[in-house]
Amino acid sequence: MNQTHTNKPYALHIPIRTGRNMEEIFRSIIMLTNAKVTGKYKYRDKFQILPAPDHFPQVPYSEAHHPCLLEVKYNFTPDSNKKMPDQTETPDWIQRQDHERKITHEIKTLFGVFSFSKFIDIHDNHSWTISTDDSDSIESEWRQLSYFVREHQYEISEFTNSSVSKIDEINTREFYNLGGRYVGSDFSIPDLFGEILDSYYSLCQNDKDAFLRSATLFNNAIKISAISASISFACFVSSIESLINYINKDVKIESCTECSAPRYSVTRKFREFLTKYSSNSDELIKFYNKSYGKRSKILHAGALFMGEHIPADWAESDWEAYHMSSGIQRICRIAFTNWLMERKLFSPNLSRDI
Repeated sequence: MNQTHTNKPYALHIPIRTGRNMEEIFRSIIMLTNAKVTGKYKYRDKFQILPAPDHFPQVPYSEAHHPCLLEVKYNFTPDSNKKMPDQTETPDWIQRQDHERKITHEIKTLFGVFSFSKFIDIHDNHSWTISTDDSDSIESEWRQLSYFVREHQYEISEFTNSSVSKIDEINTREFYNLGGRYVGSDFSIPDLFGEILDSYYSLCQNDKDAFLRSATLFNNAIKISAISASISFACFVSSIESLINYINKDVKIESCTECSAPRYSVTRKFREFLTKYSSNSDELIKFYNKSYGKRSKILHAGALFMGEHIPADWAESDWEAYHMSSGIQRICRIAFTNWLMERKLFSPNLSRDI
């Protein structure tokens, strides 16, 4: 991707021993998404996404938080060296829950970067709510914000064999050029998503951690955008910068013998990375330079986009903020995709049995 170039009944979980103290575990986790899941998507033998069963509560709106199932498979071996704060051994069930949380976080993070259809985080907090079922009622109620289905079977013995059709896969170039979802559209993914996942899961652990840091910054930028366009923009730029710094961690940077300034500037590394993994057009190279400069001004001088510290008049419109924010988000996605696809081409760890 480059700018230039009928569900099986749930069963009780029965661990399958695959080695000393190792369990092969399947879990069915209720998730919420920003688009309705009407098909299934299975990635190798790691996870699959399925529509929510008919008895699950559904929201009567197209644009809302929609339930679905995320089924995951993993091998687990308890670590007897892990300790609780009081230095007692960490129970196996806590270690399993921690491991599952890491797996689901990883999947959510990857979807957040590479797909406009993504998982929604639900935090168990309380808030005042007004029912939308009866338009005549405006009585406020204090409620917990959450989603729970009592009958759901969390422990399963294998992936559910569902007859539903596959989730739509959209041409990746068209997907990213569009810049978002159509209102009311179902859950979909780019057609290169499977290959992107192949590449990510073939990385060594240090490379995975580095990419997840960048991907987390990217997803945080999206979340922050509703609060501050300026800080969101800075996070998008930092998501790229974080990966660049990791890639160049072993590169020795020479300093000028006269002034001791580094010869290889941060802006230059930023520009060269995006020139290689996004586009080398003159117009976009100017945008890369401008973006890094704006990021520095935001973080070091508080130079926010217009209308953020002093609300803009109705007749005003901060087009610079809109175009720079939407532009850097698209560039980040394309650069991350190309960087991972390059890893796929040269990875000795990649096999068809991932």
